[in-house]
Order: sequence, then structure tokens, then C-alpha cells
Amino acid sequence: MKPFIMDHDKKGFTLVEVIITMAVFLVILMIASQTFNTIVTESIKLSKSEESNIEGVVGLEVMRHDLEQMGFGLPWGRLPGSTATFTEADTSNWTADTTHYAKMNESGDTLSVPRAFVGFDSFSDTAANLLGDFVGVKGSTLGRSKTSQLWTYIPYGNYSTASARESRPVAWPSNNLAAGDKVIAIRSNFNNPDDDHLLVENSGAFSFSYSPTTSTNQNNFLPTDSLQTHMIYGIGSSTSTLRMPFNRADFFVKIPDSLTAGGSVLPSFCSPGTGVLYKATVNQDNGKYTYIPLLDCVANMQVVLGWSFNSGSEKLQDTIHAYSSMPDKSFSIPPSVLAAPGITLPATANDDILGWLQDPSGIREHLKLVKIYLLVQEGKKDSRFTYPASSIVVGDQASGELTLTQRYIFTNEQLKFRWKLYKIIVRPKNLVSNQR
Repeated sequence: MKPFIMDHDKKGFTLVEVIITMAVFLVILMIASQTFNTIVTESIKLSKSEESNIEGVVGLEVMRHDLEQMGFGLPWGRLPGSTATFTEADTSNWTADTTHYAKMNESGDTLSVPRAFVGFDSFSDTAANLLGDFVGVKGSTLGRSKTSQLWTYIPYGNYSTASARESRPVAWPSNNLAAGDKVIAIRSNFNNPDDDHLLVENSGAFSFSYSPTTSTNQNNFLPTDSLQTHMIYGIGSSTSTLRMPFNRADFFVKIPDSLTAGGSVLPSFCSPGTGVLYKATVNQDNGKYTYIPLLDCVANMQVVLGWSFNSGSEKLQDTIHAYSSMPDKSFSIPPSVLAAPGITLPATANDDILGWLQDPSGIREHLKLVKIYLLVQEGKKDSRFTYPASSIVVGDQASGELTLTQRYIFTNEQLKFRWKLYKIIVRPKNLVSNQR
């Protein structure tokens, strides 16, 4: 039997060494785990912040585009003996506060011609869950159908092959109106201001079904002399029943409720006291709203308007004489007005602007600029973060507009969120005030 011989060159780890090694490994693992959690947490914050920024850019671009288009395709007057009537909206669609519809649908609009811009101040309208100002714009291009983006014109003497007595619409290489589309005609006659921008009627109706070649039952829509051109604007598709000779979109921040829940709900990550920025289009068929959510987690929206005090007959420079807030929704309180630097305003400036806001020609001739301010949550709640200010002015203090804005006071819960103030500036292209 071979004797057992111990090999002193083969050694293992002692128990103490194993315990120390495991302890060091656990410490490294814990540090790595905490670092990983921190990276993931910050990544989620940055991701949500960028998501908010992208959402904000897209939503505000939709809003900017529509504000820029206000007034496009709107008539300035009615033909002598005009009998066509129209109504905009059904107040039953917003039972929480029918005053909003009433102010959007003033009798002056329905009986005469529409205003390109309507709106009012509503900083804290708890009855309707509104969070800030309310803006409505009108124009042919503000509808949801492709038809509303199309237009053409009928010059005098553009004869069709079917009949030498009829003019026909001009056909484009592409994107033409389709037969049966619901359209309006507005007479253009730059040689006669009394015959210019007038809504043309056909047997008491303000619209007709489009025909590329025209037909005898549309003769009332045709130019009657060489000075006239009839502009044809698409309003709705062939299946539409038009209530009004234009389309309308309203913009407001609202806490979702039973009326808007079909369109969106407030995301769970939004701070208490915030709502959704909506674009709400008025349906031609029934007059009720279709809610389109543009931006989540919005705390407040404020609007500042820029005005020219020159009359429509004067040559204008690119000058804004005054800035104003929106009027109270009851219109019993006129808007606050602030003179632009170096400008002295008349004593009646507040009443003048209030009058223009309720008059289609006042809007066309004097409104030059619309500024929109939106206070929006950026990212998710961060319990370790405290917003550095207890309140924020929703507006542009640098240009002296502090009297036209609102100071938003954060709650203790809202201080755990980051906030961003978006600002868009729009010069509506189709108002006369911006075309001289």
C-alpha cells in the first residue's frame, strides 16, 4: 500500500477569503445596479421630455397653420336681396356651458357675414372645465375633408365645349374639385368695391354641388360680365349637408369630461389641474363638435392680439399700434389694451378693439397678429425635483405685455413637475391688415 503524501503546492481559498470576495462582489453589484437604475430613470425622463417636445411641436404646428388660414374663402358681404341663411352650431353639444357656443355664433355672423376670428378670455372657467382663453377661427380650409383644401375660379367667357353660353371652372393639372363636392362661390370684382367679395346665391341657397363643366341650373353662379370672376371654394364632400358657407375650428384647453372622453382622456402621468389642448371642428351636418386632441398636460393658454389703428383705406406699414388681451366671455368687460412702444392710443382704444372683435370688417382691417402662450408639463413627475418658482407668467413680459397676461400659481403637487412655456406668433395671411 502506497503511503499518503500531502502536496503542499496545491492550495485552495480559505473561508475568510471567500466571504471577503463575495462581499466585494456584492458591493460592486449593488453599485452597478443603482447606476443602472439611475440611467434607466434618467433615460425615461429624457425620453418623456423629448416626447412632450415632439408632441408640442406637432400640436402647435397644427394650431399655427389654422390660425394663419383664418379668413380664407370668407365673403365680405351679401348680394342685394340675399335670402340665404345659415347656422353654425348646436348648443346641446356642450351642455356644460352654452355661453361658449353663443359667443362663437353671434347673430351678426349668421345674418350678415362671418368673422374670421372669434374668442374670449376664460382663465378659470370651472363650469366648462376650461383652462385659459378660447379661440375660434373661420375659413374654407379649416374643414376635415380633402374637399376643403381645394379651390378654383370661373372667369367670364371661359366657355365649355358643351355650351357657348356658359363659363366653366378652371381645371388644374391635379387636385381638382370632384363633381358633386359642396362648394361656395364668391364674386371678385376689384374695379367695383360694392361688387367685390360677395357671397353668390343660387335660388336662395349659399352653396351648390360642383360641376367641372357647369350646368344650366348653376347659371346664377356664373360671372355676368368681364369684370367679374367667381372664386370657387370647396367646403365639404358630396355627402355633406352644409350648414354654413365656411368651416370653423376652435382651440381651447379643457379637462376631458363625458363630452370629450370619446376623443381623448387625460393621461395618468399628467399633473393634477392640467387638461388637453383641443382642436374642435364644427361638423357641417349637425353643427356639433369633433374633438381632436393636440397636446396633453396643458395647464393654461393665453392669447394676446396685435392691432393696427389705421383704417382700411390707408396704406399700412408693417406696424402694430396696440396689443390687447381677449375680452371677457360675456363681453361686458372690454379687453385690456397696451400701446406698442412709441405709440399713443386714443382714449377709446379699449372700446374700439372690443367693437372690432365683434365686427367682420373690424377683424379684417385691424387684426394683424395673434400670439399664443401655452404652459405645458415637460416629462413625468419627479419626487426628487422641485420647480424653482412658485408661479409663472403665461405671456411675454419682455415686450411689456405683463398687463395682458395671467400669473399661474403652481400647487404643491405641480411643483414636482417640470414646466415649459410655448409661444407661437401668427400673422394671418388672408386678413386685409396683412396684405398692404
